[in-house]
Amino acid sequence: MALALLALLFAVAALTERGSLRWRYRPRLRHGAYTLALGVYCSSWTFYGAVGSAASEGWNYLPIYVAPALFLLLAPGFLARLAEEVQRERASTISDFIAARFRHDPGVARIITVIALCGTVPYIALQLRSIGSAIAAFSGEDVAIPAMAAGAFVLGVFAILFGARRYEIAGRSEGLVFAIALESLIKLISLTLVGAVAVAVIWRAEAGALASATRTIARQFAPDHVTLETGVIGLISAFAVIVLPRQFYMGLAEAHSVRDLPRARKGLAFYVLAMAGLVVPIALAGLLALPAGASPDRFVLLLPASAGYDAVAVLALLGGLSAGAAMVIVDATALAIMVSNDLIFPAVLRSGTDVRGEQGPSGSLGRQMLLVRRGAILGVVLLALFWALMIDPARSLASIGLVAFAAMVQFVPHLIMAVNAPGHDPAAARASLLTGFWLWLYTLALPPILPREVLWALQGTPFDPLRLLGIGQATPLVHGVAWSLSANLAVLALWRARQGGTSSLPRLLAGGRSAGNIGDLAALTARFVGEARAVEAFPDERHALPVDRGAARRAQDLIAEVVGTSSARALIASALAGGRMSMDDVTRLLDEGGQSLSFSRQLLAATFENLQSGVSVIDSDLRLVAWNTRYVDLFGYPPGLVRVGVPIADLIRFNVIRGTFAGPVQVEVDKRLNHLRARRSYSSERRHGDGRVIKSVGGPMPGGGYLTSFTDITEEALVRAELNRTLDQLEQRVEARTQELNDANQRLAATTREKTRFLAAASHDLLQPLHAARLFTSALDRRLEGDARALAGRIDRSIVSAEALLRALLDISRLDAGGIQPSPEAVPLAPLIDEVVETLRPLAEEKGLHLRTGPLSGTVMTDAGLLRSVLQNLVTNAVRYTPDGGVVVGVRRRGANLRIDVIDSGVGIAPDRQREIFGEFTRIGAVEAEGLGLGLAIVERIVRLLGAQVTLASREGRGSRFSISLPALEHALPAVAVRTEVARAADHNVARVLRVLVADNEPDIVEAAVALVEALGHRAMGAATAAQALALASDADVLLADYHLGEGEDGLRLIDQARARHPALAVGMISAESGPALRNRLRMRRVPLFVKPADPAALAAFLGAIARGSGDQVEPE
Repeated sequence: MALALLALLFAVAALTERGSLRWRYRPRLRHGAYTLALGVYCSSWTFYGAVGSAASEGWNYLPIYVAPALFLLLAPGFLARLAEEVQRERASTISDFIAARFRHDPGVARIITVIALCGTVPYIALQLRSIGSAIAAFSGEDVAIPAMAAGAFVLGVFAILFGARRYEIAGRSEGLVFAIALESLIKLISLTLVGAVAVAVIWRAEAGALASATRTIARQFAPDHVTLETGVIGLISAFAVIVLPRQFYMGLAEAHSVRDLPRARKGLAFYVLAMAGLVVPIALAGLLALPAGASPDRFVLLLPASAGYDAVAVLALLGGLSAGAAMVIVDATALAIMVSNDLIFPAVLRSGTDVRGEQGPSGSLGRQMLLVRRGAILGVVLLALFWALMIDPARSLASIGLVAFAAMVQFVPHLIMAVNAPGHDPAAARASLLTGFWLWLYTLALPPILPREVLWALQGTPFDPLRLLGIGQATPLVHGVAWSLSANLAVLALWRARQGGTSSLPRLLAGGRSAGNIGDLAALTARFVGEARAVEAFPDERHALPVDRGAARRAQDLIAEVVGTSSARALIASALAGGRMSMDDVTRLLDEGGQSLSFSRQLLAATFENLQSGVSVIDSDLRLVAWNTRYVDLFGYPPGLVRVGVPIADLIRFNVIRGTFAGPVQVEVDKRLNHLRARRSYSSERRHGDGRVIKSVGGPMPGGGYLTSFTDITEEALVRAELNRTLDQLEQRVEARTQELNDANQRLAATTREKTRFLAAASHDLLQPLHAARLFTSALDRRLEGDARALAGRIDRSIVSAEALLRALLDISRLDAGGIQPSPEAVPLAPLIDEVVETLRPLAEEKGLHLRTGPLSGTVMTDAGLLRSVLQNLVTNAVRYTPDGGVVVGVRRRGANLRIDVIDSGVGIAPDRQREIFGEFTRIGAVEAEGLGLGLAIVERIVRLLGAQVTLASREGRGSRFSISLPALEHALPAVAVRTEVARAADHNVARVLRVLVADNEPDIVEAAVALVEALGHRAMGAATAAQALALASDADVLLADYHLGEGEDGLRLIDQARARHPALAVGMISAESGPALRNRLRMRRVPLFVKPADPAALAAFLGAIARGSGDQVEPE
């Protein structure tokens, strides 16, 4: 059963930590669990020892419960102030808080920790002993010591798992809170059932036996039994409900807001009184039903079993076990935090820094402190187990608990001073605490464990611990409390009176790292809380700045989450002092942070009242806690409705009843309450019945509250509505105009497609007749002599001029219509420019000009064919407009670009005409030159298409420089110009008559080509289709094929098929198509291209090279 109980507590704690219990997020349930968890005050001392005290001592049991209950009920102001000051100091233990108010003195914290440790360890030992005794009594076996040992181990592990899960201290152990709340509920139910059994026993008792037992109890509660000891017990018990380490930890460190403890005080007082009220009936029933020799401390266990209520007996055992277990777990957790932060941390700090001051990895000290805290839990529990084994089992449980209470009362005066104001003299605190502690130790703690021989030896001497200096005849408790507490107060008062004012310089810690700027402070903080949180608090861009008040306070708060406020302050002070800041500056920097916090709260209240918006703040229970006047005015609340603590549901209901809402009143109220409970941010606007528009913006606050602002935006809403109407009209107009533009674009696109199709057809159909005419003229030229031949030459030149005009017009039209798309590739400039220059060299030499090239290195990513057209036009124009001198073509590096320059010594261009020359049909009249004035118009369009840039520099009468700039292609592999090797005939050495096959779907073209070939002295055959050409290919030496053969056939496929059948067949293509795609396909097949109208001389040279078998190579056009 004991294991089942521990398993249940473990399951509740684990599920709560994992977030599986969704109801833990409900504020009411969480507060209920928090209130029940404060019932850890009632330990196994209450469950077992209180009955023993009532049966044997009478009144002395009652102050232990009545005094704390009265304190809780009568001192709400003190509790509220305590909660506020603890939160202000961010303290997690009572030693941390008191030390923080005594100028953050680590020495004060250490003394309080030692007192708490010495006073609580016997108290924990009491719980372990009660657990062992209860199990032994219930089982009838002598298993007390094994049960204590097993219990100590299990409870220590539980405390580590749920009290030291992470290195942050306060408000993080939700699993522990809910598990202890369940324990409080179990022990209350168990003791209530035992009380019910007691009432049944009393009801059934014989009159004589009842009268005898009643007389026995009455004697214990006789008025003359109210002694000085009763008052002393009340004195030391009143504050125990907050100064015991477990009570301070559960009540203040695990609180979510400063209102938690004041709100829980009534529930805790009721709980304590209920437990105390069940004691007397159980004691009376035990005297009635149990044998005379039965121990009163075991009445709770023995009574149900003797009355035949075995199930209740089991529950009584479980209730006692849970009471002892909860006390051990929480006290071990709280003491471990105090021990690790106040006693062990300085040593950890020194060991975590090497002699050079180098810091450990991120979060290393935080992880070390977590391990230390876990080790401290085990150490506390083992020390308590050792103490339990030393204690005389015959000693009353109550007497052990009272000794612990007497230890805690030593720092009650200091707690009261700490709550009242900060900045007290730490020297006075240290002196008084040490005095009280040593007297408590000598008069109360040591006598129970000293050998009797030692006590007898001291008896009657001034050093008798039970009658110090031979004064008085009081009980040991009264004697010890009187001596220790009075000496404590006397030293405190005398020291404060003697010390007019002492230095408030902070205490320093050895082993810390100096902090000269915010970067150093961030590095120090990261050692405790990790890199991520340190970076969030101190961004990298602030690291070089000097430490200011805000940075110091932020670092102290973060480190305090791990080691407590006093140790954190000492560490920060040490770091700042090591960074060459004077101690006065350090003190001022750290103290101003705390003073500014109080000022900020006052400023916040004043700010609320001066806001133009209404503001309301509710707590986690959905009750109003703060508001401003504007909030009341906006909603017109009647007097008395808006007050502190009023449920926000009442205010929402008031607004819903007056407003225009779709659903029933309660449905609308519940909808808004559910939104607040869900803690979601929101923003909404609502029009009220009077026409006003109120905008609400709300969001959750830390600790479970909710902040909402309300703003009257009626004017803004009217302006916005008018803007919306205007926008709607504009949108309709834009939509109409957009539709018109879409229709126009569609028509334009259709027109462009038609134009493109027309140009494609024109490129072919218009050039076909010219091609035929040139071939016929060339053939005729070879048959004529004299004047007739000269006439034929003029006809040929006229055809060439017409071709140039038509081709230029078609090029411009295709460029404008988007019918030409570039095919970028890596283009080495040297072979391309060489080719253009060599092609035009005869034209230059004919005019007596020098045409040469400069440096040509470099590679660009562009369309080679289009770039060739640009250069041909530029070089041709340079030659045409240069009467004498020469033309130079070269490449220069300009940053990331390559600039191709065409420089001439020609006539130059006047500045006012330099933009004009890029228009269509524009020519300068300085010299007579052939041309149509379209070359530069084509250049300008192609350059724009390639994404390049054309520039002009010219001086009239001196010459011009046309430049094309293209991005350079880095690390390009050198490209080799592809030259098409002409297939040779069988005879490589002797010129011969060739058999030439002409394939074209136009009869006129075939006839003209045949005439030309025959005029050249070769034999010619014609074919109109690919099938006819393949049939004749076996009898041919050369195949000249058109690209478009009609009915889906093309010359490339014909060439591939003919080559496959006759590998020795020489091939060439004659076509009006000259796009980059076709040129690339021909280049890969090493097939020369003759663009229609083809130059007869080029065809003649091609056939002559094949006939001679000279091995010449013909470059594709």
